[in-house]
Amino acid sequence: MPARDVARILNNESNLKILDKLKARPYYPRELAGEMALSEPFVVRRLKAMEEEGLVEGRWETEGSRKVKRYYLMDVKIEYGREGLKVTSEEIPAPPAAPGIDMKKELVGRLIKLPLIIIFVAGILLDIPIIIGAMLVFMTWYTLVIAGVYRRFRFKTHLLSIPVYGINTLVLVSLLLGNLFLVDVPLGAVLGVLAVVLIYIMLFQARYYQIELENITQTYRRFVSELEDAPLATKLLYLPIVVRWKISEYFHLV
Repeated sequence: MPARDVARILNNESNLKILDKLKARPYYPRELAGEMALSEPFVVRRLKAMEEEGLVEGRWETEGSRKVKRYYLMDVKIEYGREGLKVTSEEIPAPPAAPGIDMKKELVGRLIKLPLIIIFVAGILLDIPIIIGAMLVFMTWYTLVIAGVYRRFRFKTHLLSIPVYGINTLVLVSLLLGNLFLVDVPLGAVLGVLAVVLIYIMLFQARYYQIELENITQTYRRFVSELEDAPLATKLLYLPIVVRWKISEYFHLV
């Protein structure tokens, strides 16, 4: 490939930032544009230019029910010898595959949350104000915790969790206000909202959870350890995260 063209591409800050992102893992343009706060057409043009010069390779892959073109970083070598400046590229060997989701551990993890889910559902179905109020406090607390974790680590899994817990919080608020002002809240509508939230999780959050699981686990392990030296207010804020982590450790889920 012409060395001058490669040098021109590598002399561009945006291109270097894109290449730096591709070091971590392959991306498709919309995903890359979202993480870098750039327009998708801009990213597409940059990727195509780099693909023409052999710096990246685009591959069409199936993701769910759609086709996406994911870009992989190539290993570029620049040599200067008797024949002048030579630039060659070849595919970077794939890193060891990250461990997939252990379905047995995931099932145990879901069963651990089952008592809390039963209390939550029972409070709504039986319209028990004290349970609804307690769940409202906890749900509000946990929403703040997840928002704090996302602000620190920027995992998409947590970003998608915020509206989920937020919607559950609004449902609980509406039930409490209904009891306070003696207004009948249609239970069918409430359950419908919860069903929408469940679908939202299945379609979006689960996808990012699979991608980010290993990083989330490593980050939580370090984060929980660092909280031991944190101020008391910080420890109290992130207490649900610590409790959940300790339970997961006890059952050998992490």
